[in-house]
Amino acid sequence: MHPIELGRTLIIVNPVAQSGKAAAAADRLRRFLALCSHDASAFHVKRTELPRHATELAAAASGFDTVLALGGDGVVHEVANGLMRIEPGARPTLGVVPVGSGNDFARSLGLTDVADVSGTDFSPLLQGAPKPCDILRVAYGAAGGAPGSASVEYALETVSFGLDAAIAIDTHAMRRNTKLTGTPLYLASGLKTFGSGYRTFASTVRIDGKTPRSLETIIFAVQNGATYGSGFRICPDADISDGELDICYATGPVPRAVALPVFLSAKNGAHTASKHVHTMRARRIDLTLAEDSYPIQVDGERLSARSLSIEVVPHAMRVLAPLP
Repeated sequence: MHPIELGRTLIIVNPVAQSGKAAAAADRLRRFLALCSHDASAFHVKRTELPRHATELAAAASGFDTVLALGGDGVVHEVANGLMRIEPGARPTLGVVPVGSGNDFARSLGLTDVADVSGTDFSPLLQGAPKPCDILRVAYGAAGGAPGSASVEYALETVSFGLDAAIAIDTHAMRRNTKLTGTPLYLASGLKTFGSGYRTFASTVRIDGKTPRSLETIIFAVQNGATYGSGFRICPDADISDGELDICYATGPVPRAVALPVFLSAKNGAHTASKHVHTMRARRIDLTLAEDSYPIQVDGERLSARSLSIEVVPHAMRVLAPLP
């Protein structure tokens, strides 16, 4: 892809990503794109200053053709939520420069993780093309909330509750304390959670408006892309542009000694062979959780809710992806 096809481009960067190196990488990216296109005025950098700032920056980007999110899944998630505030006809194309710990949406796009932004080669960004991408619309509320009072969040890759969500949430503190990243970080959090935090989670589940079912689950994931937790292939056949949700859950009660190996086997997608694991596809899922305190994550970010309605919005945005 020739850089001129990016058009007017906004680069949104989390400046603290990669221990502060991401901010300098964004400046290098802007200079690289300007050099390739011979038009320095077309490329702009905005740095986030506080949580949710990337959402506000992206929501104000209707005058741009492309918005590049430089950071981990958190900043990509925030940028996507901001872009969804823009009318479809004016919505910029989303590009991802992955420099976080998980980078799962980047995997779904076929992008390679960037381990060290100080020497990043940005040329692959210019060798892709826009493709349609679904997004998950998550309406959520507290127990007994008034009708129509639900809040809305969007997810590009994943929504889950249970032990898998607890693992994702725990990685935020564990990363600060241990300096681990990527798969080692999620494995360490997983072993910790399946130890002292092991339990099941009661919920009522309704798929595509059918009869509700009561479940005791260990993990429950609703996916747009195939992976979560830095490459765990929880829904190996998921496709971000097929217009469907991919769902995977494991039911209990199951002894920890049985559940942990099944969970670890999800790294390669082998967990789907277990009799305790269930997979399906749908357009909408409604969840009512038995307790307010259940861990819930949306693209790796914590969410507090008692009820969730998750539905796919087909081809809601265009994303830059490598050519086949």
